[in-house]
Amino acid sequence: MNRRTTLIAAIAAALTSVVAGPIAAQDISLRANVPGNEEGIAYQSVQHFADALSKSTDGAIEVDVFHSSSLGDQESSIESMQVGILDMATIETPITSVDPILGATALPYMFSGRDHVKAALDGEAGRLIEERLAAKGLRVVAFLEGGFRQITNSVRPIVTPADLEGVKMRTPGSALRIAIFNHYGANASPLPFNELYSALQTGVFDGQENPVIWVKATKFYEVQDYLSLSNHLYTVTYLLMSEEKFQALSPELQEAVMAAGEAAEALSVELGTAADVEIVDFLKDEGMEVNDVDIESFTGASAKIWSDWSAKQGQEAQALIDLIRAADK
Repeated sequence: MNRRTTLIAAIAAALTSVVAGPIAAQDISLRANVPGNEEGIAYQSVQHFADALSKSTDGAIEVDVFHSSSLGDQESSIESMQVGILDMATIETPITSVDPILGATALPYMFSGRDHVKAALDGEAGRLIEERLAAKGLRVVAFLEGGFRQITNSVRPIVTPADLEGVKMRTPGSALRIAIFNHYGANASPLPFNELYSALQTGVFDGQENPVIWVKATKFYEVQDYLSLSNHLYTVTYLLMSEEKFQALSPELQEAVMAAGEAAEALSVELGTAADVEIVDFLKDEGMEVNDVDIESFTGASAKIWSDWSAKQGQEAQALIDLIRAADK
């Protein structure tokens, strides 16, 4: 039995809310797993989802939200939802383990801004993503704001890709993200998020890349000197539900789940937009040196990443890229 199988078995033993048979006529308790802590956008948004759903169903559906990956990491959460063990979870970069073409949303400078994100995910690109994930046993309840990602490190300000030369960068467990930063000149490798603070503190890694809300929430400003506002990619946070669990709900409760997802999505964008200004000011006050990057040099350096990735993934991936880009009007 491998590590992941063991972990899924442990989650199965821990979760007591597995639904059997029709559930429309009884109270329902769901569990949602979130990787970040209580200060993160995902946790706050999913808690808002839980509150909205409880209110709209007069308490017929209650959602317990677990933070800090307490029910397992994102990869195991995906598998647990697909087999109906775990009810809900938020998933970011590891979504590509379900469907590699969804990596299109994580290509550098794919989105020009939040208006573009909304147009794409509310439109044909979003519908295609929803269909592909439903076929894999995962219902997209909402596309939550993960935020535009920025670069922090303790070596030097990053203005052009050349400034990343030799910088030991932590990335999520994504082959694409590793390839992006290695292409820029960094020495990139993955590490679980919950181990990152210690790795930065001890110098195992020089830097990392995340939305600024995580720089504050996890106190990376204590162990990082420079914040470079690169906006190099937008993180789509998928609020997912086991398709098996979703289909077991009555049509009325399904509608309530999706409406609560819309409320959570709207709040997540509000939180992310506010964080871009308020948290950067906070980080400056905490002593971080903040700079803008040369966007033109980064976008120019990213062209080969796009072409290499789409060539490897094929026509379906290029079709998703085309739908996303067409939404930028």
